[in-house]
Amino acid sequence: MFKLLAVLALISASVAHRFAGKEWKQTYKPKTPYVYKSVTWEEAHEYEECPEFEHDNYEEPEKGEIVDGVEAENGMHHFLSRHNPKLIEDCCARRNYTQVVNGVEQVVSREMCPDLVREDSGFCGFETITIPAANWIVIDVEKDDVETFQVRETYKKMYYEYRKPKGVRWMLPVLVKWQLNEDRERVSGQIAMYVPPENQSNPPKPDSDLIRIEEWGAKKVYVRPYGGYRHDKEFRRQWELLRTALDNAGLSYKDNEEWEAGYSYLRYGRQRNEAMFVDSASEA
Repeated sequence: MFKLLAVLALISASVAHRFAGKEWKQTYKPKTPYVYKSVTWEEAHEYEECPEFEHDNYEEPEKGEIVDGVEAENGMHHFLSRHNPKLIEDCCARRNYTQVVNGVEQVVSREMCPDLVREDSGFCGFETITIPAANWIVIDVEKDDVETFQVRETYKKMYYEYRKPKGVRWMLPVLVKWQLNEDRERVSGQIAMYVPPENQSNPPKPDSDLIRIEEWGAKKVYVRPYGGYRHDKEFRRQWELLRTALDNAGLSYKDNEEWEAGYSYLRYGRQRNEAMFVDSASEA
């Protein structure tokens, strides 16, 4: 059990950097050689881009290309600039965990993502996802994090106040839900993580008042994947484009909330973040 918790702690501590500042980008140096995998725009998106979004076009840098003289500590210079998002199947590939079962150490393969149903929306500019009904770990975003949008300190509290002492491993995506005022400014928020399947039917009860387990109904959401980092100006623009695409499609969504989904580790490799709106008919 100690070894399992140690493995979970090591992985969880590294994932805390998902919400760190931009100085953490591409700083991790893997022990084994990194295998570069090219990804096209079409492979990374489940929709066609809207013709009027030409101003959002970009070209992915070549492998090892240095853009604007900025170099990465781990040599992955090409991932410092905007690039095609990491494939969802690579983000959600099963991973091995070591645990002790009946006194015997075993390696167990675990899924990294819940069963999200992705489909072509039938419109340009976004794809549709159905999130199944399930239990989620939720924590309110700290005031300072609301002002900076980094949410690092809040995520660390989720780890140290709940996941580490309860031995709950991490799952993808990590969701951030922002509430907006009438001027579309972010005024409050929550971080949420899917309770892993092995804990889903009976989630450990939080000891901290900061953490709560919420049972969410199924949700239909509309997303635009982004290959880059959550503090990028281009990422913030994705909600504007998504609003335009949804309005053009005549779809109703919760305009007073902006959601983001994080699938990647900012210190290493290709990135995937998603700008998201929830369909108006979905439960709160």
